[in-house]
Amino acid sequence: MSIILNDPVDLETPSRSPVRPRGPLDPGTAAEVREVSFELESPGGYRRTVTGTIAYLDEEARTYMVLARDGKLMRAPLRDIKRTFESAA
Repeated sequence: MSIILNDPVDLETPSRSPVRPRGPLDPGTAAEVREVSFELESPGGYRRTVTGTIAYLDEEARTYMVLARDGKLMRAPLRDIKRTFESAA
């Protein structure tokens, strides 16, 4: 006699990373590029401002990745955002 166990959970593997967008962000295809500034304050009291365009949202880390004008990629953790300002770039 044999017993076959079936797992009731159906796991599907995503075809792409859930963190990164499907393709590279191209400002030329966007209707209007927006520059955003986040005022951040960490639990330890450290304050800073991150300014640039949002490259993508890292859902696993709950962090916006912001592309600065100089090309640097900076983190803006959602838990640390105190104020947000948006303007046309």
